Amino acid sequence: MNPVLVRTFIAGISVSFLCSVVGVFVVVRKMAFFVHAVSHSALTGVAIGYLLGTSPFLSSIGFGIIAGVSVSYLIGKSKLFVDTVIGILLPFTMSIGLILLSFVRGYKPDVMSYLFGDILSTGKRDLLLLIVISIFVISLIALFLKTFILVALDRDFAKIKGYKVEILDYLFMFLVSLVVLLATKVVGIILVSALVVIPAATAMNVSESLKGTFWLSILFGIFGTALGIFISYMFNLPTGPVIVSVISILFLLSFLFKRN
Repeated sequence: MNPVLVRTFIAGISVSFLCSVVGVFVVVRKMAFFVHAVSHSALTGVAIGYLLGTSPFLSSIGFGIIAGVSVSYLIGKSKLFVDTVIGILLPFTMSIGLILLSFVRGYKPDVMSYLFGDILSTGKRDLLLLIVISIFVISLIALFLKTFILVALDRDFAKIKGYKVEILDYLFMFLVSLVVLLATKVVGIILVSALVVIPAATAMNVSESLKGTFWLSILFGIFGTALGIFISYMFNLPTGPVIVSVISILFLLSFLFKRN
């Protein structure tokens, strides 16, 4: 098989697995807008990477994580609602990113790949980095899975039980930000929230338990991504938009089997 296609499938499946798992927490905690904000903040990181002559992908991850964790800090230190804090952060980071990009000399054609994804360009070094980060994220989620579930379902009860909810929030925001920024490699900054939110929302339509929601979210995410890559490759279509279209169709079909 074509080695580029093999790397593309491995990268796509790895990222969709991570997105599907954290997506359940994101949907339960009503944090879809947070995903949107973190992904868009990556544009500033990309611009910083160009200006410093370093990897835009790595700089976008670094800046995106700072932005994501900052949301948790601002929410804890202010009396503003979550959507208000994110509503401030999103346009601010986007505007900074666009201003910084105006200082980048020369034409940068791969800026478009960060906006709309370019998983077919995944090199061996990108794939190795992605696998290492995926193992790190999965290990942390597995270690704190029961605690994250408790905080997501009943935050006040978690506090009564003695859990450091604020610290857990920082850790969770860090992990979600990391996963979202990895996923920008697949579908781009603009569409990445779909890869996190839609598989989990689809699973919730048809599952009757939280455990089932996790497994179905993973199934829908991986199947939709793999099918999207295959269709994109066969018909020479843009991969990110095709993946998002496929998982969106799965969501619409889930209404046919929606539980009452």
